[in-house]
Amino acid sequence: MIQRLLLFAGIAALFSLIGPQIGFLIAEGTPYEETVNGNWDAAAAASGLMVFGALVFGWGSWLCFTVSGGFRDNNVVGGLLSLAAGALLIGVAVFVAWKTVLA
Repeated sequence: MIQRLLLFAGIAALFSLIGPQIGFLIAEGTPYEETVNGNWDAAAAASGLMVFGALVFGWGSWLCFTVSGGFRDNNVVGGLLSLAAGALLIGVAVFVAWKTVLA
């Protein structure tokens, strides 16, 4: 479990480094260009939270809805908790992006 969390955190950290640059390239030449440039730290936090939440949500989906996830102990409880935690993290990421970058 610790290895999986460290892997998910590493992937999310990598994406939080790359995500704002991608967002800036996408927003270049639009009214959002200055907003993304001024709030790159919030964009990094939102993209990292989004990726981490998506990975946790995917793990919960795998535990709950696949046959191979059924061979794990407490797969339904762990899967539902992972689904809820992933959805919560994605919701927080959308809220951060909405209030800082997209506002």
